[in-house]
Amino acid sequence: MEVSTDSQTKLEVDSCPQCLGIWFDAGELQDFYQSTELVKRFTPVGGDAMHHTYEISASARRCPRCRKGMERPLVGGISVDVCRECRGIWFDQGELQKVTQIYKTRGLKGDDLVADQVRDGHKGKRKDSAVGDAFSVVSWFFNSFLSAKIR
Repeated sequence: MEVSTDSQTKLEVDSCPQCLGIWFDAGELQDFYQSTELVKRFTPVGGDAMHHTYEISASARRCPRCRKGMERPLVGGISVDVCRECRGIWFDQGELQKVTQIYKTRGLKGDDLVADQVRDGHKGKRKDSAVGDAFSVVSWFFNSFLSAKIR
């Protein structure tokens, strides 16, 4: 993994030089959009993200932080890897660029953990991480409970 650090915010983002994927620890995706430097590097205008298939693997991978199995929820129609244990997010090559573009052109629907951070990051909102994480956990539990009851 390579670490890219924003010179102003000091946010550190991990990326893989082989597969060109990018990892965000809990809450970092929201902060990412406040870094002009990192946004330019990881979500360039144009490029091949529009032609990417987005399905790098058929099954979820293990979390690079806590090694738990990750889920693959849809965000804007794109399947991203999310760790419910440590709340990290993995984007395969082109996925972050595509999710960002979808948000800018038509809004973003999908997994709350990811979509909320993208929306808040673009609006310049910063949640208190402890309050935001607690709210996300309660929201995820409530949504999971409701969907289980409906089935």
